[in-house]
Amino acid sequence: MLTTRYIVPRVLVFVKPFTGLFILAMVFNLMFSVMNALTLAIVEPVFRTLFGSGQAPAGIASTIPSAFSPKAAFDAYVYGLILGPDMTTTIRNLGTAMFLLFLFRAATKYVATNTSVRVEEGIMKSIRDALFSRMTSLSLDFFARKRTGDLISVLTNDVGVLNHSTVNSLSQLWREATTIIVYLVLLLLISVKLTVMAIAIAAIGVIFIRMSTSYLRRYAQRMQAAQADYTTILQESLQGIRVVKGMSLEQTVFGRFAGQTAQYVRSAVKNSRVTTLVPAVNELFGIAAIVAVFYAGGVALAANEITAPNLMTFLFLLFGLMQPISIIVNVFAVMQRGIVAANNVLSVLDEVPNVTSGSINVTRLSSSISVEHVSFSYEAESSVLRDVSFNIPRGRTVALVGTSGSGKSTILDLLLRFYDPSQGTIRIDGMDIREASLESYRRLFGTVSQETMLFNDTVARNIALGEASPDMERVQQAAGIAHAHDFIMAMPNGYNTTIGDRGMKMSGGQRQRLAIARALYRNPEVLVFDEATSALDSASERDVQDAINSVLSGRTAVVVAHRLSTIINADVILVFDNGRIIERGTHAELLQARGTYARLYTLQFSTADEQDQ
Repeated sequence: MLTTRYIVPRVLVFVKPFTGLFILAMVFNLMFSVMNALTLAIVEPVFRTLFGSGQAPAGIASTIPSAFSPKAAFDAYVYGLILGPDMTTTIRNLGTAMFLLFLFRAATKYVATNTSVRVEEGIMKSIRDALFSRMTSLSLDFFARKRTGDLISVLTNDVGVLNHSTVNSLSQLWREATTIIVYLVLLLLISVKLTVMAIAIAAIGVIFIRMSTSYLRRYAQRMQAAQADYTTILQESLQGIRVVKGMSLEQTVFGRFAGQTAQYVRSAVKNSRVTTLVPAVNELFGIAAIVAVFYAGGVALAANEITAPNLMTFLFLLFGLMQPISIIVNVFAVMQRGIVAANNVLSVLDEVPNVTSGSINVTRLSSSISVEHVSFSYEAESSVLRDVSFNIPRGRTVALVGTSGSGKSTILDLLLRFYDPSQGTIRIDGMDIREASLESYRRLFGTVSQETMLFNDTVARNIALGEASPDMERVQQAAGIAHAHDFIMAMPNGYNTTIGDRGMKMSGGQRQRLAIARALYRNPEVLVFDEATSALDSASERDVQDAINSVLSGRTAVVVAHRLSTIINADVILVFDNGRIIERGTHAELLQARGTYARLYTLQFSTADEQDQ
């Protein structure tokens, strides 16, 4: 776990853009603290005025020891403001002064609070933006290691906790710390001896706070982990709601979710026990300090070392100190959870993508993409690809076939630079693709996968994904080539129809044709189809295959196919087995060779014939 010394400077980086607002909030918090202290400091003059004669005490400067002359000067100033020629005028002046004091106090608190909220929300936005930017820039291996629910929890829950427990806590610490400092100054002006005594007794509570820190951090870590777990279950259950309902798993997923929320509650309760115990114990030491001061002050009063009004003011101020001290103690307890949240946030921000961008912009494919002696493995796993070499000439269609796990989809991931080869090189027009900028290189490709990701937006915006103002002529042209224009125009609002979350308002075949249109919209140099028809029924497959055949004419394409009937017209077919290319050639050549491809083809067509009978 990261240390506090490391976390604080990292968090302050996000505070820096809001320095002006942060300082303004601190200034108004300071003013609020001063107003708070003044409301207690005027207690003695108020009591003297209300229960005295309405006149300043005779010889006030001479009756108070010289050690307390600053306090006497303050009292004299207050009397000068509120005392009038008669009691009625004095009461009126006193009421006006108190109203203005509390009005100014409320105004400073209002401005400080609202300014702090602007700072906190701005900082949270900056952290969330930085997190999202970092997540989207990371390589696919990061997402293979992390659960989606955990990442969502970091972006939502942990950032919120980080704000409340650290950024928000800084404002609280400043406000309450300045209040304590102002109070301590006033206390020292009255009696250094009594102030030192009170601090010494109250400081014992610091030891208890220090001892509880490790427990607080441990329980906070469990809380954040439990929160991430139930967020993951929530995300998975909603994303797979069709499967949940189709298999009557409602009670099963509810049981998992309820179990994780129960774990979170248990962790929260344990955390609360310690969190609430810390300020309670600290408060006990504060009461002990007040009792000790009351006794010592009484002895000093009897020895004429302090005046009764000053002792009363001292006790009022000391009692007023309990609330800000209690808040600060509670803030330190809550900050332990913030430290855990900061660890989660910073661990993502500190991730470095394994696939880094080159510096050369590529705008087109001139001759070919070549895969040269490529081998690949996922971390410590055995090799998925072994010494694979082939060429993708411009304008040609290359098909990849083989059993599941043979390495076909991994080749696509390497071609798109989601991963880099463990050994070997992939070149575009003779240049190592690692030298090309990721953005320009990937824009050469248009990809259609088995699981199409559509967004809860209009048809037009889904086809022109990433463009705020779609070019409707290009949108309709791409939809026409993908055989999608007719069914789009049959929708209630045509291209302006909203298709629902993940395109739920459309059939599987319609979603795939929309995905093909999206791949075509940017007029890519290379089209990639990753088993684009394998999850469709026969009628939808025919529609999508017709669209694919229209698209492939004269284009550079890489097609991963499970159904061999879809790649009969490919210029070259590569047969993969156990991470190697074991056969290559046209459909006719491979059938004539009577090898693995011929056996797979015969098996598929004999099975299809049996199903038709």
